[in-house]
Amino acid sequence: MSRASNEVAGEEGGGNDGRGNQPQGGASLRYGNPWDDSSSARDPLRRLRGHLVLPVTIWLAGNVDEGPSPTGLTVSSVLISQGEPPFLAGLVTPTSDLADMLGHSSDRFVVHLLNAGHRRLAQHFAGDLAAPSELLVASNSLHGPLLAAVGDRLLCRTISVKPFGWSLLIEAEIEGAQVAEPGKGLAFYHGAFHVLG
Repeated sequence: MSRASNEVAGEEGGGNDGRGNQPQGGASLRYGNPWDDSSSARDPLRRLRGHLVLPVTIWLAGNVDEGPSPTGLTVSSVLISQGEPPFLAGLVTPTSDLADMLGHSSDRFVVHLLNAGHRRLAQHFAGDLAAPSELLVASNSLHGPLLAAVGDRLLCRTISVKPFGWSLLIEAEIEGAQVAEPGKGLAFYHGAFHVLG
């Protein structure tokens, strides 16, 4: 389980169940919802970032035999660059378990690209709402856990980790791609998940 979430989880708001208990998802640190503040107290840059339509991905690393849920994080700040080789860049929270696992070059991980049917997984790894165990079924690979429920995957190897504002910029080489049948997409916009298409 991750100690912290990234901007996706933070922008959704809601860090506990109303009784002071943290949700049993994949993260625990909360940044709050930028629309909860009064108009005069809102950070304009964060509000503007909320106007961007962002992809929803889950990054997993480690071994599925190490715990009841793979070490992972819901990540929305992601770029893919085609080339020889292709590259991926993403922002993760420095205090997350995932950041600890990707802190060295050559560390491998799997990026799962989510679609409309994966909202509960996104909430789980953002720390908002625990997913049922059947959604967390995963198998081991050279790059990390492969969620059985998600067929679109990028198999990555870390090449650079550096501070980027309040986040860590993870740059990675894409060593493989697995593509499932296309379906409706899942996006993060104005602090919530939305179905596209």
